[in-house]
Amino acid sequence: MPTLSPLETLTKIDCQPYYQTHLGAAYWGNSLDLMQKLPDESIDLICTSPPFALLRKKEYGNVAAKDYMQWFKPFATQFYRILKPKGSLLIDIGGTWQKGVPVRSLYHFELVIELCKPTHQGGLGFYLAQELFWYNPAKLPTPAEWVTVRRERVKDAVNTIWWLSKDPHPKANNKRVLRPYSEAMQNLLKNGYQAKLRPSGHAISKKFKQV
Repeated sequence: MPTLSPLETLTKIDCQPYYQTHLGAAYWGNSLDLMQKLPDESIDLICTSPPFALLRKKEYGNVAAKDYMQWFKPFATQFYRILKPKGSLLIDIGGTWQKGVPVRSLYHFELVIELCKPTHQGGLGFYLAQELFWYNPAKLPTPAEWVTVRRERVKDAVNTIWWLSKDPHPKANNKRVLRPYSEAMQNLLKNGYQAKLRPSGHAISKKFKQV
């Protein structure tokens, strides 16, 4: 199937963008409606942070944890349709609590399990490429009842990011996110090391220095 360039994809949407440059365009509208205007297998990457299933209701709307999968599935169905075979879906999703008790909800784990079930089991057929974590120390210490009043729990400062794909080998290259070697690692590479079995059971072979 021929692939579409970003600008060619834009021409398939029969509405005016809210903002546009030579690099792309932003649309303001109902995402379900907009996605239905996109061709099959035309998108490389989808990044989304849907409303979390928080106990406190927000003006923008957020469903209860027990209803989350039913609410999310129409979006996920469109995500799967418009993603290219080697495309990726990243879902930034925060956790929540069970009402009235200092116990965490499992809704975001249930979500990824349902999305990754095979289609013949009622799932969407995604693969879980990897789970990533966004550390956000600026989060408020909520629920206050358990964190700042009774002091039974610590502040929730992490969001989970599910990296899903249609193929076990999605388009990706970690060389784009490398970090410089530490001073200790540079010394190790410079002075050499002894290939051996570590106490943890990991075998450090002679291929260690190969790039």
